[in-house]
Amino acid sequence: MFLLTGCNDREKSSAYIPSAKEVNLTTYTLGIHPYLNSKKMYRSYRPIFDMIENKIGDIDIVLETSSSYAEYNTKLYRGDFDFSLPNPFQTYKALSHGYKVVAKMKPDSVFRGIFVARRELGLKEPLELKGKKISFPAPTALAATMMPLYFLHEHGLDVQNDIEKRYVGSQYSSILNAYSLDTAVAATWPPPWEAWAKENPEKAEKMEVLWQTEPLINNGFVVKKELDPKVAEAVVDLLVRFDTTEKGKRLLKQAGFAGFSRADDDDYTTVVGSFIEKYDAAIGVPK
Repeated sequence: MFLLTGCNDREKSSAYIPSAKEVNLTTYTLGIHPYLNSKKMYRSYRPIFDMIENKIGDIDIVLETSSSYAEYNTKLYRGDFDFSLPNPFQTYKALSHGYKVVAKMKPDSVFRGIFVARRELGLKEPLELKGKKISFPAPTALAATMMPLYFLHEHGLDVQNDIEKRYVGSQYSSILNAYSLDTAVAATWPPPWEAWAKENPEKAEKMEVLWQTEPLINNGFVVKKELDPKVAEAVVDLLVRFDTTEKGKRLLKQAGFAGFSRADDDDYTTVVGSFIEKYDAAIGVPK
């Protein structure tokens, strides 16, 4: 079933008439944090979960998009989703809002923050950003905001006073702000940067990646604790085996990541918890 929801609206073809079998499907809602725009998110993830629906046979997974990190956070912590793919900080926080970790995206090596800017600026050192504007997607974007801010802190900048932070709502907006020179530098992370560069090769030629942070753990895949464990296990089992078939590998490559591996709550309470403790002491965790 090809369903896309955004801003709480669900779009269906007016000519579509469900079969008797489809009427009896159990519907589950999947939410993905908005590191891509809604159309790109749908094109990336809908084919993956179509395959999972077909394999399991009696479920309908509705992919619900969010227009901003704030909107997604509200939905996640309110318990709107049965399944969700939050960033690691959101995953960590979701553990206290009725969710548990069952898997994560791989590899961890790509989960890092990067700084991009126009080549013509000739920036070489982080300290050159003192007094300049930097665009970020949102305060709770871990790889694209929190990790870059901590990187700047480690390189001698007072991130509360030495720079002007611009929270622009999305990864693409952050990149575009730097491209248009509305900000000197954009913070983002590899998947959206690579997707934007592929879609805008001439613009990307004028940009460069300046610095990158150390990696952390990748995005978590969480389920509601009260979800039918048989359904949860069936979905997770298919996700972690998705990269074992040629079709699966092709769809994952199209989506821009390598696949999924099993994970649990401890992976995030340990790794993310340690980072959050350091970040809070140095900068302050966003609410």
